[in-house]
Amino acid sequence: MTGNTDIIFAQPLGCYVELTYNTRLSSIRFIKSKNGLKEKKTFKATFELEQYFGGEIKEFSCDVDISGLSPFTQKVLDELRKIKYGETITYSGLAKRIGSKAYRAVGRALASNPIPIVIPCHRVVAKNGIGGYSGGVDLKKRLLELEGLP
Repeated sequence: MTGNTDIIFAQPLGCYVELTYNTRLSSIRFIKSKNGLKEKKTFKATFELEQYFGGEIKEFSCDVDISGLSPFTQKVLDELRKIKYGETITYSGLAKRIGSKAYRAVGRALASNPIPIVIPCHRVVAKNGIGGYSGGVDLKKRLLELEGLP
């Protein structure tokens, strides 16, 4: 991924978050160490992410760039952005909202989400449990707890 990079420490998650952007946010990665890089906060999404972690905001207004993803994945992620803070939906429920029965394909689309948290794939859960998460199940649990969910 090319572009500018900001790094912040996400206290509720216990890790650093790296944001990559040009004019729009293109990726978020969870990292354990800054690897010698200084924390940097220059992009709107970085400030919004800090406010989210501090409980100050519940929605993101930053522009995202998912143009490099398949049309199906874009459709899934666009619909996912409509799931509100503190709410969850099942994989099959999300599939139904986009007019599909392919809940496994929805799961694969979520696994390729380059912008977790802002595109809240942590809010998608399995029918009988929490389900997976690109940042790990522990991180998913922390994000759901941050949003007031058990």
